[in-house]
Amino acid sequence: MPRRFGLPSVYLAAAVATAMTTAAPLAMTPASGLAARPATSEPALPHVVTARDRAAARDLVGEVRWRVRRYYTAALPGFATWLTPAEADELRADPRVRALEPDRLIRPLTGSRSPGAPGPEATGAGTTVYVVDSGLDAARAEFGDRAWRAFDATGGTGDDCTGHGTRVSREISGTAPGARIASVRVLGCDGAGTLSDVVAGLDWVRRHARHPAVANLSLDGDGSPAYATAVRRLTRSGVFVTGASDTAGCRPASGGQAFSAAAPGLAGLAARHLELHPAAGPLALASYLKCTTARGSVRQNPSGAARNGGR
Repeated sequence: MPRRFGLPSVYLAAAVATAMTTAAPLAMTPASGLAARPATSEPALPHVVTARDRAAARDLVGEVRWRVRRYYTAALPGFATWLTPAEADELRADPRVRALEPDRLIRPLTGSRSPGAPGPEATGAGTTVYVVDSGLDAARAEFGDRAWRAFDATGGTGDDCTGHGTRVSREISGTAPGARIASVRVLGCDGAGTLSDVVAGLDWVRRHARHPAVANLSLDGDGSPAYATAVRRLTRSGVFVTGASDTAGCRPASGGQAFSAAAPGLAGLAARHLELHPAAGPLALASYLKCTTARGSVRQNPSGAARNGGR
């Protein structure tokens, strides 16, 4: 049985958020369709729908049969909606649907600190690291003018009221002091967020990323088809994704992502490498940085030849 939510206010906040670029357009809002449907006493719960492709997603949303809250255009072909149990069964049986899952809570993951990374003179200059987390205290002196609140999927100002996103950003900045830090807030002040908001944040990064780019996700999204699809599509767009895990070193994934208990430090090392090799793709970068966090250093070129005597 899917886990029920104990924090309904999370969904209320998401439903009433305004000026969201991932919100369903008015033309796709199912107000008229809902009015024509018979009243039901069944409770409607939040779900995330992943369609087979963009055309299927457009068709499903265009049918105005669903209470569409968000329509994703880049992270995945799909949408977030409210569904009764009968409607959920109807969608699961639809051949245009690849996956249907209850919207659920996503929590931050606090991993280990990465060791120091001596070696190249690179600082990550020219690279943008997107921190998908709880927001950012951009006024902190160590960030200077390199950090800003880029997007807030919760409908707020992007400020960090738990400190987790700021701590992650600080660790990335400590490893790559020249990198730009763009905060993408997807977690609320209670320390958790929703899957639909996280996908909205990844959707925004997919559409607005300034390359060369890295995205750090110190989040617990394991087991979600929508989350996996969004991360995979972000990687395919050329954004190197670092995710949190319980792995002490660096574990590359087949799609080009890299997972580590020290994900922020790995993101900083990736930014430093991209300063020297801005055309490096995610697959090559994941292979190049394999277990780098365990060594505490990053080589200056993929051939292994030392430059200025450093590795």
